[in-house]
Amino acid sequence: MGFSTSAVVAIFTVSLIYMASMFYPVVEMSYNKIQEAEKESDELSNEKLNTKITIKDWTSTTLEVFNDGSVTLDSRKINVIVNGTWTSSLKVVPSGVWAPKTSIVVEEINISNSKIKVITANGAAVYITT
Repeated sequence: MGFSTSAVVAIFTVSLIYMASMFYPVVEMSYNKIQEAEKESDELSNEKLNTKITIKDWTSTTLEVFNDGSVTLDSRKINVIVNGTWTSSLKVVPSGVWAPKTSIVVEEINISNSKIKVITANGAAVYITT
C-alpha cells in the first residue's frame, strides 16, 4: 500500500468517528424523549383505569356525579355533553378537588329527555339517557 491509500483510510476513519460523535447525541436525545412519552402515557392509562364516575341522581337542571374510583379529580376540568353538544355554561359544586368516594353537583344545564355524557380530564366518562 502506498501513502495515498493509507491517507484515505485515515481520513475515512476520522470521518466515521466524527459522524458517529455527531449522530449519537441526537439518537440518545430522541430515545430519552420516547421513553418519557411512554412513561407519561402509561401513567395516564393507569390513572384512567383507576378512575370511575357514576351518575347517582338527576333532575331537569342538575346532575349528581359520584367519584367511585381511587383517583382524586379536579371538578373544574370535567366536560358535559348534552345531546352531542358540549355544554360550557355549567356550575359545579363544589369546585376544585374532587376526592374519591364523594359527589359533585353539576348545575345550570337542561337535561330533560337528553343523552348526557360526563367526561373527566383524564378521559374517563359516564353516559346516561334521561
